[in-house]
Amino acid sequence: MDGVPIFSLFDQLPAIHLQGFHGILNSTTNVILGEMEQGLTLDEARKKAQALGIAETDATHDIDGWDAAVKTAALITVLMDLPVRLQDIDRAGIRDLSPNTLRGAKRDGWPYKLVCRATRTPSGVQASVRPEKVLNTQPMARIAGTSSYIYFETDIFPGLAITEENPGLYATAYGMLADFVRAVTR
Repeated sequence: MDGVPIFSLFDQLPAIHLQGFHGILNSTTNVILGEMEQGLTLDEARKKAQALGIAETDATHDIDGWDAAVKTAALITVLMDLPVRLQDIDRAGIRDLSPNTLRGAKRDGWPYKLVCRATRTPSGVQASVRPEKVLNTQPMARIAGTSSYIYFETDIFPGLAITEENPGLYATAYGMLADFVRAVTR
């Protein structure tokens, strides 16, 4: 989530224990999936996202789910206080999805999203990043373009959601600044 200082946010919620979370944390794949729902191929959608300045020159880490897995690991390690290795996160990217599959799923009311998940277990944490069908009446299904979404499950709040609507440059800069200030003042 480009501009939301999630790590700093949890500093303002003392004595909260995060049990799990799920969400859309990679805007590049979100844009690409949206373009593919309109009929573009993966390569065409990637090029369009690059032309818009959203995707990096090499978007492989986004498409294959690595970027989302790194973000998932960071949230687990910092907010759940459970160190996790990337290889422990069940990861699949969007590379194998076709425009026809995506159009059909959206038409049927179950659009695909690249979903990050983590759940605290008795032995640690179970985590994944993978394309999932999301019922179109759920908030996560309505996340489009460069928007992001995360839903936290805590011991106090059964559900706490944050949606970031199409952040711009200033939002991204703010998120970086807030997390930097948090890091140096601890």
